[in-house]
Amino acid sequence: MSLSARVTWRSFQAGALRMILPGLASLPFGIGFGVAAAQKGLSAFETTLMSFTVMAGTSQMVALDIWAQPLPLMALAVSVFVANLRYFVMGAALQPHLPHLPWWLQPPVWYVTVDQNWAVNIAEYRRGHGDLGKFLGGGFVMAWIWSGSTLAGHLAAGGILSDPTMARRLGLDFVGVAVFVVVATILFRGKRDIAPWAVAIVAALAAKWAIGGNWYIVIGGLAGGVFGALRDLRSGHVRQS
Repeated sequence: MSLSARVTWRSFQAGALRMILPGLASLPFGIGFGVAAAQKGLSAFETTLMSFTVMAGTSQMVALDIWAQPLPLMALAVSVFVANLRYFVMGAALQPHLPHLPWWLQPPVWYVTVDQNWAVNIAEYRRGHGDLGKFLGGGFVMAWIWSGSTLAGHLAAGGILSDPTMARRLGLDFVGVAVFVVVATILFRGKRDIAPWAVAIVAALAAKWAIGGNWYIVIGGLAGGVFGALRDLRSGHVRQS
């Protein structure tokens, strides 16, 4: 096993401890999902099981938006796939730092590649200090906090949170945006990131206006990524010449 794929208990613990606070930031979002799931008729067990196995708040919310009986399986599959396409980009960014990852470690790495955990760890990998144990430990904590918060929201759905307007009054509908702002701040590397980020934002807004649905996530990410890749290739050719 390569050094980049080595896992120790000490690094696992360190990664778990440092993700407690970022994980707690997702509590309101998880509670909001639990309330919404209860209102859609999901049981506490179903809500918790979905959260622990999927562990992707955006796609879970997208799924709830079209949840009905009988289940529109094709629409669910396509919508969730589109909402999660950003993980292909995140995985591609992580791959160069874990080039010789054993096959049996690949599924756990896929599982813990969630926004906050990925952002913290990819920043370390880019500085040359990445640690797979910390990555796995952080993802473990994120899974339990997310699942627990959705269960708490489901159990609270019969109380004050059953009011559909309460989430907005408590600011729960803004939590997802706040979490992504924090993730973006962690990933920002300086002036060089401004142009591809601007391209991604403009493309996403245009797609949201022209197409609707969740395609703006994919289109914005691809536009920014392609722009950055082409710019880097051109810069490389210029330096070589």
